[in-house]
Amino acid sequence: MTWRQWPGLAVRILLVLGVAAVIPGLSARHLDRVACRGSESAIFLLEAQAVPTATQIPCFERLPVGWRYGESDVRSGRVRVWLDSDRAGDKAVELTLSGSCDISGATPTELVDGPVGVQRYDRAVAPGARQTVSYFRFRGGCVTYRLAFTPESAPSIYRQADRFLGFTPRGVYVKGVRKDEDLTLCGAEAPPCPG
Repeated sequence: MTWRQWPGLAVRILLVLGVAAVIPGLSARHLDRVACRGSESAIFLLEAQAVPTATQIPCFERLPVGWRYGESDVRSGRVRVWLDSDRAGDKAVELTLSGSCDISGATPTELVDGPVGVQRYDRAVAPGARQTVSYFRFRGGCVTYRLAFTPESAPSIYRQADRFLGFTPRGVYVKGVRKDEDLTLCGAEAPPCPG
């Protein structure tokens, strides 16, 4: 999308997010903003614009009882989303989308049923460590996936949280903006962004 067209879409996105934040009845649907099952959420458009080189947009698969959306922070070049757990506490899971990440010291890990082109790397868990870190690299972007626990400290919670992360091709949002708004979401899978 061109910069002249962006303000109109940005206003609509911010309006949707603002309404969701102030209407208490919508609070039960906060997780829908980052759930993989829908592509209508404004946060995915913000993610796509914040890291326009990313060919994949991270999302969360269906969460079991006890897990909930915590909060998110979207800035130019970086997106962070947190999940809270009734057993592991607030910000138990942190997802960070950026253009790249430093995977030094991490080991390639087989990504079962992952999208084509996404590579997983796990950082070794040191004895007594309090967190686990994995990286998911793909063309134009990387997700750092930080869990506030380890397989040893919370095995059942770890098994759950290790399956939450999902991805949607950025092209889904590029096509959606073109169809719904008749605008171009510049970046990966679309014309390059100006500047």
